[in-house]
Amino acid sequence: MIKKLFTLCAVILIASPINASAHGEITQAIPAADSKVIAAPTEVSIEFDGKLQTLGNTTVNSVTVTNDQGAVISQPTSTVDGTKISTKLISPDVTGLVSVHYRIVSEDGHPVEGDYSFTVGETPMLTSAQSEESAEADAGISEEGGRNVLVTAVGAVLIIGLAFVLVRRRKK
Repeated sequence: MIKKLFTLCAVILIASPINASAHGEITQAIPAADSKVIAAPTEVSIEFDGKLQTLGNTTVNSVTVTNDQGAVISQPTSTVDGTKISTKLISPDVTGLVSVHYRIVSEDGHPVEGDYSFTVGETPMLTSAQSEESAEADAGISEEGGRNVLVTAVGAVLIIGLAFVLVRRRKK
């Protein structure tokens, strides 16, 4: 009986997935993050791994594009089509570093915000001594794998504790 219980606990621990539970991950951005394009695009679009929520006429999803001086160069409204959000640029005469800020509400109901940039023209991209992790944190990209590991560990401790209590009661 005890061996069967411990075997069951081991199988549950091994079979438990330890995947990151991310909300609204970018699957494609046009122009892509950190890319260089020769001419400014007429539109910036971002596609996510799940459908974006819409709430009637309320604006819950947005994309704002700014030039290297911080001036907004995109239309004030964004278009949502399933998993994709896009906005048109007001001025095609843009060169240098262009920043994209997005805020979406993914199908799981969680709001997600982030930023990325691309370069227009022959201007070299700015480089930084930032680590990849801090750059991802600044861009709003997060992995929530740590929380899942903690949940799995707590579950394992509870199962082992329960098994220990059952074994002690059985011996008495």
